[in-house]
Amino acid sequence: MKGISDIKQRVQNVKSSRQKNTWKVEVLSMLLAVLFVYTGASKLIDWYGTVNSINNQVFPEWMATLILYGLPALEIGVAIMLLVPPWRIWGLRLSVILMFIFTGYIGLVLTGIFGRIPCSCGGVLESLGWWEHLVFNVAVLGMGVVGLRDGRTERLRDAETKGLRD
Repeated sequence: MKGISDIKQRVQNVKSSRQKNTWKVEVLSMLLAVLFVYTGASKLIDWYGTVNSINNQVFPEWMATLILYGLPALEIGVAIMLLVPPWRIWGLRLSVILMFIFTGYIGLVLTGIFGRIPCSCGGVLESLGWWEHLVFNVAVLGMGVVGLRDGRTERLRDAETKGLRD
């Protein structure tokens, strides 16, 4: 009887672990989605400010145009992916990629490689300096990495469980 109760306890521990993991991935995904909806929507709402901000960056004109039109759509698209469970892993992947790029850009700005410091982002982040923005981005990047790691682990467990049932 002791062997059966040990097995039941292990199964209960696995279920509890999955529930915590699922909860964590969902919360992180929602937080990231709110951030991406906010940043994408703020670019669209303050379109002229966005145009001026993008044109003040160090990008070539063709890239600035691509960023101007593509980034808000991409940010809102990533937010939607983060909220739709079958697309969540792809949303987390894109979140990590975007935050890595944004964080890398801020790091380059702070090194002085561009010869000047362009204006900061709009919205709430506008009040942050470049160093604070870097810290914020690293924290958000960390959230994305944790969500991606735990979300992938969850998918692997689900696949294994499904394979065991078949």
